[in-house]
Parts: sequence; C-alpha cells; structure tokens
Amino acid sequence: MLSAVLLALGGACAFAVSTVVQHRTATDSAVTDGGRWLVRLARRPVWLAAQVAGGIGVALHAAALRSGPVALVQPLLAAGLVIALGLGAWADRRHGRLDPRQWRAALAVVVGLASFLLAARPSAGAATAPGAGMAVVAGGALLVAGGAALWTRPPRRPQRALVRGVSAGVCFGVTGLLLKQLLGVPLLSWSAAGTAAELAAVAVAGIALSQAAFAAGPLVASLPVTTVLEPAIGVLLAGPLFGESLLTGTGPRLGQLAGAVLLGAGLVALSRRAAVATEHAEVAAFERRSAHPAMAAS
Repeated sequence: MLSAVLLALGGACAFAVSTVVQHRTATDSAVTDGGRWLVRLARRPVWLAAQVAGGIGVALHAAALRSGPVALVQPLLAAGLVIALGLGAWADRRHGRLDPRQWRAALAVVVGLASFLLAARPSAGAATAPGAGMAVVAGGALLVAGGAALWTRPPRRPQRALVRGVSAGVCFGVTGLLLKQLLGVPLLSWSAAGTAAELAAVAVAGIALSQAAFAAGPLVASLPVTTVLEPAIGVLLAGPLFGESLLTGTGPRLGQLAGAVLLGAGLVALSRRAAVATEHAEVAAFERRSAHPAMAAS
C-alpha cells in the first residue's frame, strides 16, 4: 500500500503543475484568441508542456491504481489542490495572493479527505468490474459532460466555471475507474478495446471541460469542486463496481462522517471566496479586452 500512496502523491504533484500551467494558458488564450481559443491552445508549446506533465501524472496514477484500491488512490490525488493553489498564487502575483481564508479552506478540504481515508481504510476488491456496469458509468459521465457544455454555452450563464468544474470532476472520477479496468483486462481483447475507447471519450470530455472552466473564471472557481468530485466519484462507485469496501463500525463511520463534513465546509468556504475572485477576474478581463480593440470590436 505504501507504494500506491507514494505514486498517488507523485501523480498529484504532476497534475498540480499541469493544472496551473493550463489555467494560465487557457485564460490568456480566451482573452486574446476569441472563440477559437481551444483550437489555438494545442499550438502553444507551454500548453503542450502542461500536457506532458499531465501525462506523467496519468502514468503515476495508473501505477498507483495497479498497486492499491481506487478508494485509496483517488482521495490522495486531492493533495494536488493545495499545491495547485499555491503555484497558481505564485504564478499570478499580479492579481494578488490567496488570502488566509482560502488557504484554510483548501487545507480543510485536504484534511477532510485524509480523515475520511484514514477512517475508511478501504479494502482491495476485484481487479476488474462488469463490462456493462462500466459502460453505463462511462455513458452517464458523457451525458453529464454534454449537458454541462450545452448549459454553459451562453456567455451570460451564472457560475459557468463551477458547472464546468463539476462535470470535469465527474469525468475525471470515471476516468480513474476506467483506467483501473483497463489495467485489469487482457491487453489484446475486445474488452480492452472497448474500455480504451470509453476511457478516451470520457478523458477527452473531462480535459475539454476543465480547459473551458479555466477560461471561464479563476482557478479557485472550478479546481476545488473538480478536485473533490474526482475522488468522491471513485469512492462512491468503487464498491458496487470493484467490490471495494470501507471499514464499518460506529467509530470508523463517525470518522468518515467528520472527514466528509470538514471537506464540505472547506468546499463551501472556497466557493464563497471564488465569487469575489471571479468579480476581480472579470474586471481584469475587461481591461485586457479594452487593450485589444480588434477583439473588442468582435
């Protein structure tokens, strides 16, 4: 289990670096490139470097899933939240640093997840899940992604970054389950091919929505809910799909409840601070649009 913990934490660090760089690049592209920002992102070396960091995170994530259960690995990835927020604050010093309340809220999210994990002590389950069940889960994630994309398409929709972050978190949570499934099935089989196709579709949807969330608001507006939902979906579905179980009894259940409450409180606090950060970001975006007359005219 120790190897799974170390690999998951390494993956969290890689994902944090990738997330911060992607957010900065997506935000700049959304301002200067107009409606074609998503296409032009793929032509930017910095964004491609962020994808390399993300690829390293995926490799470490896969190795961790091979060594440990989903309910252990997925929550540990939330450690990247505090790392990403710190890197984001350092990288975007011109808009000020995260205030102490945001730091406390971010730490509450991570401590809540850690408390839940220690109280839950998830057990290892089966190496693979039923193919039909995985297909239903993958289809559900794609439906959530499609609905979020359609609902947030109008520019004046409220909480666009939050809604996109929610759908990205759902997709990333299901991606972890599909990745574990792919590692367990025979490499050269129809099951592997079908799982790989599902994994690719859900992962692409999650990445696209996360980029759209980054472009729609500050990092803190979408990253917390994405980071929380990813392990939550994994823990929730690992039991019925892979047969993983959490520790039972009054003490463990109370510990799991306390961790979940702390996690929720941290998320609420981050969401409230995100409203203020979003207002500041909108002012900054307006100022940058004013500096580009051609874009303002479009």
